[in-house]
Amino acid sequence: MLRKIAVIFIIGLMLPITTGSAIAAGTDDARQFVDNVGKRVLDIINGGGGKDQKQAQLRQMFSDNVDMEWMGKFVSGQGWRQATGDQRNRYMQAYKQYLLARYTTNFADYTGSKYTITDVKDEGEGEFTVNMQIKTPGQQQQNTLAGYRVHSENGQFKIIDIIIEGVSLITTQRSDFSSVLQQKGMDGLISAIEAKATAEKSGK
Repeated sequence: MLRKIAVIFIIGLMLPITTGSAIAAGTDDARQFVDNVGKRVLDIINGGGGKDQKQAQLRQMFSDNVDMEWMGKFVSGQGWRQATGDQRNRYMQAYKQYLLARYTTNFADYTGSKYTITDVKDEGEGEFTVNMQIKTPGQQQQNTLAGYRVHSENGQFKIIDIIIEGVSLITTQRSDFSSVLQQKGMDGLISAIEAKATAEKSGK
């Protein structure tokens, strides 16, 4: 449930910020980026317009500014290195559809959410982790702790991971995908991801 509370804020880390170069990007830039776009995503969620319109806006933001190629290769691990060209194309298409469905569905559940940025860590080589506390109306637990890993590529920040209560999204996915790869191979993993995407789209 904690992951569901926080993952919608991944959408908020998707608008470009010009920093000149990866070397020039700093912690202040990363903090400003997250804060600015965090406010933007809450404006979309809390603003006018129908569900389809809002979801379309969020999907476009996600597609343009999340490094899904990098994430997809990382979480598939050895499977990517051993896959054929056709398998890589089908896998990446399925993975992107899964991410889009998972992180742009049920956004209405997060209406009225608030966040507070607590700190920013420079991870080196143009990568930063921006940590925050997220409070969602109706949640009785303590604030959810979330960290967003971003990297600067050609002067533009992109999201590459989300950490909820210390648990990394891409590390967890890599472990889960590895188990499927060992049992069913790359074609089996592709089928499993396609099924997950279908389930997310249907709200299951």
